[in-house]
Amino acid sequence: MTAFVVEPTTIDVAGVVELLERAVGGDDRARLDRACARYCAGPAGLTGVFAERSVIGVVGYFHHTDCRGTLRCVELLHIATDPRWERQGVGAALVEWVQAEHPGDPIETETDGDAVGFYRAIGFDVASLGQRYPGVERFRVVLRPNLIR
Repeated sequence: MTAFVVEPTTIDVAGVVELLERAVGGDDRARLDRACARYCAGPAGLTGVFAERSVIGVVGYFHHTDCRGTLRCVELLHIATDPRWERQGVGAALVEWVQAEHPGDPIETETDGDAVGFYRAIGFDVASLGQRYPGVERFRVVLRPNLIR
């Protein structure tokens, strides 16, 4: 099994923008440009998983100091894994890294039906938000502190 290295990264690292493109939907250049600008300007964080000297996964997040009634939370903005590395623990490693960096803070995001199984499998609570867009159900997922499996 290949060892992963998880560490902060930037959009200047080869392969990071391509992974962000997967996370924002691929066809929307304006959304990709906004995401990249957010990570360049801060304060959003960007972390990568590296294996065999290449980035194979990326997570972007923002640490809120006041989040829906709790004092702090971490919002996942983007998460993506290279398709060749899916289902090998890359996404879980990224979430574990964020959790270790912000112990005691819940981690949350909004996602679609395609990704909800991933979040549920690693311990996130899942709640339907209904159809936020015609024909597209969205979900709010929350990982309580220290519960990742």
